[in-house]
Amino acid sequence: MPEFQLFELLENLDAGRTAKARLLEWNGSTYLPTGPTIIIHEFVGEYGPCGDRGYCYRSPESGRWEVVSGLFAQAHRLVG
Repeated sequence: MPEFQLFELLENLDAGRTAKARLLEWNGSTYLPTGPTIIIHEFVGEYGPCGDRGYCYRSPESGRWEVVSGLFAQAHRLVG
C-alpha cells in the first residue's frame, strides 16, 4: 500500500479536476511546504481553495498523485 502524503494546494481544486500542489515535509515539529510541486488528481468528489491541505498518495495503477481526504466533500446525489 502506498504511503499517504500531506499536501497544500497551490491553486483552487474543483471536484473531478486537477490542480498544482506542494507536498509538505515534517521538520521534527511541524509540516512545511518544502516538498516538490506536484499535480494532484481528484476522483472522489472533493474540492478546496488555494492553501487548503489534504492527504494524497501516488496510485500504483495510474501513477498519478490522487486525493484521499482532507478537503471539502462534495454532496453526492443518492442512488435510487
